[in-house]
Amino acid sequence: MARPQTNPASNRRPASKNVQAFTLVELLVVVLIMAIAGAMIIPMMTGTGEMQALSAARMIATDIQYAQSYAITNQLDVTVQFNPAIDRYTLSNTNTGGTLHHPMTGKDYIVDFRTQDGFDRLDLGPASFVVGNGNNDPNSVVFDELGSPSGGGSVIVLGGSQTYRIDVTSVTGTVSVVTP
Repeated sequence: MARPQTNPASNRRPASKNVQAFTLVELLVVVLIMAIAGAMIIPMMTGTGEMQALSAARMIATDIQYAQSYAITNQLDVTVQFNPAIDRYTLSNTNTGGTLHHPMTGKDYIVDFRTQDGFDRLDLGPASFVVGNGNNDPNSVVFDELGSPSGGGSVIVLGGSQTYRIDVTSVTGTVSVVTP
């Protein structure tokens, strides 16, 4: 017995002319664009202060080491003076009182975080160095011609929710950056 022939087109539902939807490809493209935008924008909005504090702490540590090396190389006393009230520090010749010149820019070795680009969310916290051995200021450390500091101490850098402490050990002058 022969099967009755049916028209396959008659089994289909009639196409609706008002269907409006996005294809899977369109949805995936939108999700991909949003993920890329989020990956670029979110880091810019959060953590800026923390990143600035880490950069400043590393920069201060490097400048302290430079002062120590400069004292040894030139056989003179070098002072690193911190002024937390105005977020600034200076490297100077202790004997003459003259400011050292920055090796890259040739300008006076004064680092002012208030005017320096990229450090607008940063605060230079308190400095606390041992007074004595040629140093009369607790906000400064003096390196002699052998590279030995006048005493140990530290300076604090604050940015966002992060705090870094730059330590200078007495006798050796080893510089380290730690999170207290």
